[in-house]
Amino acid sequence: MINKNTAATLLLTAGIFSSSSIAYAQEATKQPAADKGSWRISAGANYSEGDYGDVEKTKVVSAPVAVRYRKGNFSVRVSLPYVSIDGPGSLLDSPQGRDSGGGGGSGSNSGSGNSGSGNSGSGNSGSGNSGSGGGGSNSGGNVAPGGGASNRRSGFGDVGISLGYSFGLGETTYLDVTGRLKAPTASKAKRLGTGKVDYTMGADLVQDIGNASIYVGGRRRFTGKPTGSALRDVWGAGGGASYRLSGGTLIGADYDWQQGSVLGDGASSEVTGWIGFPLSNRMRMQVYGSTGFTTNSTDFAGGLSLSYRL
Repeated sequence: MINKNTAATLLLTAGIFSSSSIAYAQEATKQPAADKGSWRISAGANYSEGDYGDVEKTKVVSAPVAVRYRKGNFSVRVSLPYVSIDGPGSLLDSPQGRDSGGGGGSGSNSGSGNSGSGNSGSGNSGSGNSGSGGGGSNSGGNVAPGGGASNRRSGFGDVGISLGYSFGLGETTYLDVTGRLKAPTASKAKRLGTGKVDYTMGADLVQDIGNASIYVGGRRRFTGKPTGSALRDVWGAGGGASYRLSGGTLIGADYDWQQGSVLGDGASSEVTGWIGFPLSNRMRMQVYGSTGFTTNSTDFAGGLSLSYRL
């Protein structure tokens, strides 16, 4: 038979375990859910034109399709464009387009998915485009002059594979490290690509300031050189800023500089303005326009992209 003291002890013990269980359950509900990662698909259309030192202009139209996976501070992006080129210039790297996904994504074409005016580590101000680390971002740096006869040709371009990671240097400061591989799937005979693999490594230093974000960075592209070509490895650098408006709209501007890809050619120097906005909870659109300041820069480039979060 249980006496009063034993009963009281049992009741007290049960109360303690019950309170502990409730407290643990309440604490568990406060913990953030594990990051399962997110997928985003995008498609767009881009146009650029410039003489790049030639007598005639070279016009390039591209329609890239891309898939991006992001988990935490890591992201990977794979893209493939269909390109059409009209003029004497030759493509060194297919235009890969600009992601329209908000909340992160630096690196011109690639990026860590976290920084820049796009993507910083917090994912609060990303355009998904800015950043100098991705490489191949400027139209002028993608076209080599004097490649051959002026004619129109088209086909699938080079596959771009980009990896990125964002390192937090503080509550509002980030270092986005990016790497990009250009797989030579474009036709060399049509001068849609070089037929060689390129590697690009870069980094962006990003600072969030309230609803604004600024970045500055640089990159090095190791260019695959076909036999007899005058192509060389090049340095690139850039910077930019963005601002988040109400309703999830982002506006920004980027500057990009790159050494001439052909030995003896001058550098390209271009500025881009863009705006990205939501069409629904899962879909976003971005519109952009660019112009250049040197002979080897694009005269005009523009386009739009749509992205959908799965």
